[in-house]
Order: sequence, then C-alpha cells, then structure tokens
Amino acid sequence: MLFLILLLPELLVAENLFQNPGFESTSGWLCNSCTGSLSPDKHGGSHSYKVTGRQHDWAGASQDLHLAAGHTYYFKVHVKILNTVDGKQYHDVQTMLDIVDNNGNHKYDKPGSTKFITPGQWHLVGGDYHIPGNTKSVRFYVQIPEAGVNYLIDDGELTQVQTLSQFASDADKRIDHLRKADLKISLSGSANPSGIKVEVQQTRSEFGWGSAVNVNYIQDSIHKKYQDFFYDLFEWAVLENALKWPGLEHSKGNFQPDNALNAVNSMLAKGIKVRGHNIFWGGSNVVPSWQKSMSGSELKPLLEKHIGDMAKTFRGKFQHWDVENENIHLHFYEDRLRDPHITEWMFREIHRLDPGTQRYLNDYSIVSGGQSAMAYVDQGMHFKSAGVPVSGMGIQSHLGGNVDVSVIKRRLDEVAKVGYPIWTQITKYSWAVTHETRAKVIFSPSLPFPFSSFCMAIFVEFWV
Repeated sequence: MLFLILLLPELLVAENLFQNPGFESTSGWLCNSCTGSLSPDKHGGSHSYKVTGRQHDWAGASQDLHLAAGHTYYFKVHVKILNTVDGKQYHDVQTMLDIVDNNGNHKYDKPGSTKFITPGQWHLVGGDYHIPGNTKSVRFYVQIPEAGVNYLIDDGELTQVQTLSQFASDADKRIDHLRKADLKISLSGSANPSGIKVEVQQTRSEFGWGSAVNVNYIQDSIHKKYQDFFYDLFEWAVLENALKWPGLEHSKGNFQPDNALNAVNSMLAKGIKVRGHNIFWGGSNVVPSWQKSMSGSELKPLLEKHIGDMAKTFRGKFQHWDVENENIHLHFYEDRLRDPHITEWMFREIHRLDPGTQRYLNDYSIVSGGQSAMAYVDQGMHFKSAGVPVSGMGIQSHLGGNVDVSVIKRRLDEVAKVGYPIWTQITKYSWAVTHETRAKVIFSPSLPFPFSSFCMAIFVEFWV
C-alpha cells in the first residue's frame, strides 16, 4: 500500500463525477435509441445497466456531463457484450464524447476504445480527454459500430486529471527514494581519513538504459564509431528489425537467423543484455507476405514451427521476449485462425520452450496519445487472471513535442495498477551520434517519467 500511495496520490482523492456510477438504479443515465434496464449480472454492487434494441452504432447508455473547459478528464466504464453479429468473433467498444461548442457546433470524439471484446466477460473501456476551451456542453456515451450488439455497463469512473504543479521536485524526491542509496566506506586499521580523496565511478546501473541497434552496424568494423558510442553509453539492446519474422524467413521454409544471432552473440560477449523483439507481429501489413493468403489450418503448424525455431536458436540469450507485438491493435492470427486466445497460447508455448526468458506484452498509444491505455490495462488484467505467463508490459512511448506531465503520469499510473513491471521506449531520436546526444536525452522532459517511477528501463532509438 505504501508503494501505491507513493505513486498514485492524486488517484486516491479524485472525485467520481459520473452520476450514479455504480448503476444501482437508472438515475442519471439515458438509453439513447435503445432500451435500458437494470440487470443482476453485475461487475460490482448489485446491478448493472443492460442495453438492448440498439438502432444505430452510437445507440447506448449516455449521460450529460458538467465538465470544466480547459481541463483533462479520465473516463472509464466496465462493459460486457452479450452477443456478436455479422459472424464476428469480437467487437470494438468505444467511449465517446459529443462536445458542443459555444456556437452550437458538435464534435464527436473518442477518449479510448477496447477492441476485440468477446462476449461473456467484463472489459475495461476508456481513456482521457482534454475539454476544449470553447465548450458549452458534453455528453458521454458508449458506442459499438455494429448496432445489433447488446451489452451491460457497470462501475463507471470519471475523474479530473490533477495538475502536477510540482512534478520536477516531486520526481527528484522519488528518484532519491527509488534510484539512490547510501555508500558506506570503511577504513581498515587506524588510518586517519582526513585528507583522503575518494573517487567513485559507476560502471553499471540497476535501471535499464538501452538502445535499439542496427544489426549490421553493431557488427561491421566500418561502423566502429557507432559501436563505440553504443558500448560506451548503454547496457541493454534490442535489434531494430532483424528478429521479426519477415526478416528471418523471407520465403516459406527458409529460416535464416545467422545475421541476427551473430549480432546478439557479439553484444552478449561485451556484457550487453538483449531483448528479443519480437516472435510474432500480427498485422496484415507486417506478417510475412507468403502468409497473407493462407487459411488458419495452414497457419497454425507454421506458428508452432516458428516459435520452436526461435526458441531453439535463441534460447537463454535474451532477458525478455516480446511475444506478440501490438496485440491490442492487431489480430491477424486471431482472425485467420478464428481463435481469440491464440496470443495466450503463444505466451504459454514460449514459456514451455524457453522458460528462463521473461515474456512481455508490448504496445503503443498507451502513453503518447493514450487512446489505448485502458485497453492495455484490460488485456494485462485478463491475462493475469487467466494465468497467462506474462512477465511484464512494454510501452512504446514515442514522446515528442510538448509533454503534459500530469496526463502522462496518470496514464503510467493506470498501467501500473496491473502489477507487472513496465519497460518503456521513450522516443526515436535522429540526432548525430555524439556525447552531446546523451546529454539531450538525459535532460529532456521525457526522462523523469520512467526514472522517477515504477518503470524498469528506458530504451532510446538512435537513427544514424
């Protein structure tokens, strides 16, 4: 509990601004172009709100809100869909806002969504949203693109994101607590400590400081400057693209891991810890081209063979595997195999084949943008409750431009509630490879987020 108090003080005191957030009655909620009623099938309390007879994609539970323009709010609800339509395995559930400005113009926007929701289980849906300065009124509603889907909704939460006016000083305090320790030096015998000069040089960091590396640059002697820079500054690495399936197997049955394996071995020989990114990446535009026309029955044996090849080739060499990349956004294998649990199988299978390597989820739009933060939390919670052997959660932060520290910290705090370690990639830098580059990263506004919190590492991509 002390850990949560340290990290999440603003979450413990925030007022829930939804009327009747627990749906113990129908008060405060309107079923817009649908039929709403109470149901004993609940997420919490005694009832949920049942939505049936939806006539449009936007039809569903809604509530008029009283929010202050110019402030950011976090919207969360729990939803259980009751059926699927049009032969689908799952549906996309979206939290939506109808924002009316002072001139009467409507803007419809989405704080967040959770895709690939299957019937029968409660799922978390939501996100944060900054209310524009010229806003007259706001209406919240839940949207599902297919009108025939019925659902239950329960346990809503609407809170204002608290402004962290003293973030820098508070971050320094957390850094003192989390990242520093006293060093005790004892002198033997009767030596007089007066006038003795002590010099301490840190050679390793418990906090992971790493970079993505080019598979050829890290090996080829003509890129010695690149290699010297990397080995001088970093302790962790991830290959940019060389481990992805299309790069390892350009044509079916022609698995060629030697270049990636040599790069990994060269870094291991110099004491670098390496992450395995990735085994699978289920986007229709990023799977191997020779898979795109295959049926599910053709693909499943290939998935089994590939995960076996990866485990046999790289067993014990990586600290972590990114098992199925960007899975809350991409479901090529789920769709083609008609198996919504195939990613869970991937985690269990690599755990069986390479048990000594930790297994990570990895996704984007969690911190930067934040539209998928609640979907990521939802996935982490479901995998955890199902006993899927997940070791941690990776976040592709891709921060750049203006950084709202209050909102970013809130998003990280939400992911932290799952209870897994968090590793984050801050952004991509295109600066020249010099020691001045390192200073820019160290003193950039992005760094204090992970370094002063529960995150375990920072990965920076340098493109040269």
